[in-house]
Amino acid sequence: MRPTSEAELEGVLRAAYAMASKGDYVAALDLCNWLVEESTTEIAGLRQRAAVLEHMNNIEAAIADLRVVTEKYPYEPADFHALGTLMLGFGDTSQAVAAFDKAIQLGREKKFAYYENSSSLFRAEALLKLNLYKEALEDARRLPPGYGTYIAGSGMRTKEQILKEATDALERIKKNRFKMRK
Repeated sequence: MRPTSEAELEGVLRAAYAMASKGDYVAALDLCNWLVEESTTEIAGLRQRAAVLEHMNNIEAAIADLRVVTEKYPYEPADFHALGTLMLGFGDTSQAVAAFDKAIQLGREKKFAYYENSSSLFRAEALLKLNLYKEALEDARRLPPGYGTYIAGSGMRTKEQILKEATDALERIKKNRFKMRK
């Protein structure tokens, strides 16, 4: 029987998570797929399936599910944040920036400081990887002092680290331009 309330849906989602946590991926995916089949639970099923797929280290499939979620229901900053973090870790840096852009916009609109700040830090890291140092500085400057989080592939990152790296990179560029003029 399909879930008929938020509480029942939450119970099904928890069950899928518990199955995945125990390594029973087939059962977890079956449960998620069952949710995806019904329009009223499709988005929740896709979100949970993406989480299970990420747990299985099938990042491409997790990204594909989150893309569908963000296309069909583009209102939740958490979805764009999750999509951006997966894309950044997968090396799709430009697309990660676009996902973080949307997460920041929605975070501001909905007054969810967590998604605005976390997405700004992740976007700043992505911008550094793209050598967009001025833009990375702008994102980092908006963050509270000492703000930091773990970023897959980069480790623990803070506002201050990103500010320093972006500033140092801009100084190197400035010095190189000056040397070239001489």
